[in-house]
Parts: sequence; C-alpha cells; structure tokens
Amino acid sequence: MIEAEKDVVDHMLSSLTTSLLQNRIAPSNEQVMHHFGIACESAGLIATEEAAIRMRVSREINNAQSVLEFIGRDADRLQ
Repeated sequence: MIEAEKDVVDHMLSSLTTSLLQNRIAPSNEQVMHHFGIACESAGLIATEEAAIRMRVSREINNAQSVLEFIGRDADRLQ
C-alpha cells in the first residue's frame, strides 16, 4: 500500500471513530463513503471502488502479517 493510501485509511479510521463517539451510532454506508471521499481528496487520490478494494485488501494483508509475526514470536518463546 502506498503512503497516500495509508494516509486515507488512517484519516478514515480517525474521522469515523470521531463520528461514532459524537453520534453514538454506527455510521451508515453513505457516511462511510463520504469519509472515504474526503480522506482520498486530502491525500490527493481519486475515490474509486478499485482504490477502496485495493486499500481494504492491503489492510487485511498487513493485519494477517501482524498476526503471523505475533504468533511467530510466541512460538519462539515456547521453544
């Protein structure tokens, strides 16, 4: 994931969390897309479905790698 895409993900997570805390309800799909558009705009990217999918897949891969690294560290300690 390129740096601008990471910025989009971080911006979205931050703004959606703020929105959730302020409104005390989960954001609608329209609100999520609105935040995505703003985050892309601020990072200089065009908000497209392909960009959203690529960022989601990249984020999932990073999360999986983090879990595998964590498991690997625990496995090392057990041996």
